[in-house]
Order: sequence, then structure tokens, then C-alpha cells
Amino acid sequence: MTTEIPILIPVKEYSERCKKKNYALLPYTANWLHAQGMADNAFVIADSPGLMELAESLHLNAYLERREPGQDELTSCRNFAEQNNIELFYLCPATQPFRSSKLLQQMKDIFEQEEERLDFITTVSAVQDRSLFFVEKQESGFGFKHFSKTRKGSDCNSEYMIDGVLYLIRTSFLKQVINAENANEAFWKGNFTCIENEAPFMDIDTRGDMDKFQFLLTYFNKYEPLPVFNNTNGPEAKLFIAQ
Repeated sequence: MTTEIPILIPVKEYSERCKKKNYALLPYTANWLHAQGMADNAFVIADSPGLMELAESLHLNAYLERREPGQDELTSCRNFAEQNNIELFYLCPATQPFRSSKLLQQMKDIFEQEEERLDFITTVSAVQDRSLFFVEKQESGFGFKHFSKTRKGSDCNSEYMIDGVLYLIRTSFLKQVINAENANEAFWKGNFTCIENEAPFMDIDTRGDMDKFQFLLTYFNKYEPLPVFNNTNGPEAKLFIAQ
């Protein structure tokens, strides 16, 4: 295994459910990589000159790929890895703007310890199961989907969910996956483990997702942090006040 594992970021010009989303989102992945000191080892795999120019303006390596219709990001990674004799790589989707620090090193450390067993590593987020509060439209209005005698937030448990903000994948495994009859099924049948992403989970895939992300950006840009107050009963807290 090489000392420096390449970080692949496949992006496409056209997104059916949220047009031009990668132009808006790639800068956040670039900022995260620069903060980790890993931008020099990152490669944006783009299918258009415009995305290539954006990647280069963000001081990331850029590679222009001619994609087949319907080609997915895993195939793009496989092609790049084969052409450059890469045995192991990170997949860093641009649609995830929030990642906790040190994920790259944590994945690498785990893989070195369990290299013989693992096909890939990915990330999980702790999310609250609020299915007690799920509702559906009924003839008389809205009603709960699930029966319960009580409905309190304290009754909701936290569950781990694969969020896919980062992957570490063995290229030889990916080749087998892409050649399988059902690539998605073959991938998730691989031997994997997970590490926790402590950042908020947000996967921006649709126009509605992008609108919510833009709402957060607008909201927090209206506020500036007050001085940090020490709380003897817990961690430091930071309050915000409108500008």
C-alpha cells in the first residue's frame, strides 16, 4: 500500500434532479481537503471543461474524462485507477459538504490494521430514529403511520446510518463489482467496516436539498459568534447574535 493514497472526486456537468449542483458544492470539498493538507493528492474527475476549470481554480488536480451515457461515479474511479496503476483510493463525493476532520488518516490506519480482510471502508452518521412521528395523508387529513401509546422525543433511539461522505476502496474489489450482474448488490456484499463522521449529515441530491443548504448558508451569514462562555457543567458553548 502506497504512503499517499489518492483522493478521487468524480463530478458531472449534468444532474437531472439538481442542475449544476457540482459547481456550487465542489468548493466545500476543496476547502476541506486544503484544511487537511491533502489537496495535492486529490484528483477531480470531470466530464466537462467548465468543471475542470473550476477544479483548477480551487487548486485541485483535474482530469477530463469522456463518459459513456449512464456511467456512474464508481466506473469513473475504476477507469482512473486502472489508467494510473492505483491499488487503493479514497472516494470523496462532492455532494457531501460536511465532513469531520481526520477521516482520511483514521481510514488509512484502520485499513493498515485489517488490510487482508477489508474491501472498503466508509463513514456512518448517528441519526435519531423518529419514525414514531412519521405521518401520512389520509382521507380525514394526516395520521400517524405507526401505532404507539406515547410519542416523545426521549423515546427515539439513535441509529448508525451509512452516510457515504468518504470511502477507502480497494481497486481490485471495485473491478469485480463493476463486472457483476448487479453492481450495487455486489458492492454492499463486500467486506467493509465504518468510522463515524461527526459532522452534520447532509447529502445534496435534489433541488430541495440544495434549497435547504442555501437556507443554512444564508441563515448563518446573518449571525456572528459571541465570545465563548465557559460552562463548568459541560463543554464550551458558543452563542450567536444577529449582525
